Amino acid sequence: MDMLRAMMIFLRVSNTGSLTAAGRDLGLSQSAVSQQIAALERHLSVRLIQRTTRQLTLTDAGEEFRRRSLSILDAVQEATEMASDGEAALRGALRVHAPVGLGQSHIADAAVRFHQLHPDLELDLVLDDRIADLTAEGVDVAIRLGTLPSSGLVARRLGEVRRILVASPAYMAANGIPESIVDLKQHVQVRFNATPNGDAMPLIGPAGLEDCPVRTVFKANNAYALTRALVAGLGLGAAQMPLIRRELEDGRLQRVLPDYEYAPLEVHAVYPSAHFIPVRVRAFVEFLQTETASLLHS
Repeated sequence: MDMLRAMMIFLRVSNTGSLTAAGRDLGLSQSAVSQQIAALERHLSVRLIQRTTRQLTLTDAGEEFRRRSLSILDAVQEATEMASDGEAALRGALRVHAPVGLGQSHIADAAVRFHQLHPDLELDLVLDDRIADLTAEGVDVAIRLGTLPSSGLVARRLGEVRRILVASPAYMAANGIPESIVDLKQHVQVRFNATPNGDAMPLIGPAGLEDCPVRTVFKANNAYALTRALVAGLGLGAAQMPLIRRELEDGRLQRVLPDYEYAPLEVHAVYPSAHFIPVRVRAFVEFLQTETASLLHS
């Protein structure tokens, strides 16, 4: 049997958790995928996938085979790309995951321009504020904000995003302009609903880090929703500079306490394999570094 093809089908099944979804991705029928998996299990004389009426899960042998298959297919791709000496056009699928705010404002445009340079690529851009499981979801590269937890992923720093305290002119006209960090206690805020500090504003100013408790009146898990709330005058709050440049320029938002800022958010590109990074992934990350240089280093 064609072991490389069988490995590819098996990995797609393990990534999607579905014979039907794997077949759809590979252009095969569900029965053809099932036959390939059955043939692979007969060839190896071991059960790789535990089938139930609701889901597919890997057996212990399946998990081990999956890990080794990834290494083997990485090595095959590495050999192929080394043989071409990087001269061939970028081909294949490139799945990119990015947060919604930065994704809509900058990553999407960069992805479009990258595809225009490499039209043989099949580029799949997913904008989502949750943390994706790169391996399980078949993500080649993800853009992540903030401090990275220890995860075994490979990370490349792209820069950082400044965050400032802002409010609308209407809000400040109705509630007064804070003159000091102490004045913030008399105000209300708009914030992300999963911030580790809760209602405390962790602002960095002349005296260093200061936490000021400010009552929250509006929370959301999306930067654009929060920007709309700020522009509407619901409260004051943190905003990522790249996402509100237009609002600052046209006066819909104004900076509050300009001597204070939030700690910047680091921006990283992360990918799952330390052994081999496909040329298309390296090329996209390098392109992204160039495209976002002024954005993430200002």
